[in-house]
Amino acid sequence: MEARKVQKVGGGTYTVSMPVDWADEHDIEAGDLLYLYPHLDGSLTIRRNEKDQSELSNVEIVLTDSEVSTAKRMFQAAYTAGFDKITLYPEDIFARKQRQAVISLSRELTGIEVAEESESQITVQGLLDASEVSIRQSVIQLRFNTLSMHEAAIAAFAGDATEVEYISRRDDEADRVFQLITRHFNRSLKDFDELNQLGLSRRELFAYYFTARQLERVADHAVKIANVASRYDGEIDEELRSEVRSLGSDSRQIVEDSTDAVINDYSAGEIHSTLNFCNRVTEDVSVIDEALVDRTPKEAFVVTRVLDSIDRTAKYGKNIAECALQNSLWS
Repeated sequence: MEARKVQKVGGGTYTVSMPVDWADEHDIEAGDLLYLYPHLDGSLTIRRNEKDQSELSNVEIVLTDSEVSTAKRMFQAAYTAGFDKITLYPEDIFARKQRQAVISLSRELTGIEVAEESESQITVQGLLDASEVSIRQSVIQLRFNTLSMHEAAIAAFAGDATEVEYISRRDDEADRVFQLITRHFNRSLKDFDELNQLGLSRRELFAYYFTARQLERVADHAVKIANVASRYDGEIDEELRSEVRSLGSDSRQIVEDSTDAVINDYSAGEIHSTLNFCNRVTEDVSVIDEALVDRTPKEAFVVTRVLDSIDRTAKYGKNIAECALQNSLWS
């Protein structure tokens, strides 16, 4: 780092000198044009060359085989990486199932559409401008989907099998929202203007992305609980069911409160109460888990799996709260 004094030239122009070594290294001479990118966080980025198009404007991918999974993985990777235009080419021609899988996936993801499609290529074009996206609102939406799934999963464990199908639908929606957030987070690492269009600082966007990552993991555990519940046809003591439901509710409260702390910039004192609550919940989970030695092996196995997911849900909430605590130090 070097400190340079700002000087005023003429009636209203401010100038600052640049390091000679840096200028020489980049072949900068008097009269050359530089490109300045001001950011909302107060930083100013200077580039020597302005590229004709963004590095994220286009990517072309040649698939190495005709497997459906290969095409879906590569397409999804390009989407979350943030490319505006994605073109997939097969080694020869697209297998029917492979082409259909890519087209179907493009309809499931947010903000893109198939621009061109044939046996020899599929081109997908991004539609959303970053200025039209609210990452904050997307996190709120993801939290709603995730906690709804978790509540339904615990209800399925308690005997309401009708909730399992609901969880599957919500999981698809949660994945879409998380992938959209990931897409814009990754774009911000390459595109200088992405943060300004989103109206966020680097710190804010990272906190939202980190929160979304934890929420996506909670959704995964909701699916896990529902799967365990749907495969178990034995009896579980009603008192034990009630205790598990109560702990599930507590774990969701931790996630809700910690996400609020990130979204609304809670004070350190408010965040500490959430962290303390999480510690109590994980202790209660351990107490119930240890008491399962008196249960039948099959019942104990099922309840242990559900308790593990509840414990992890609480800890994902704790991760979010710790992120909020770090952010509170910037206030």
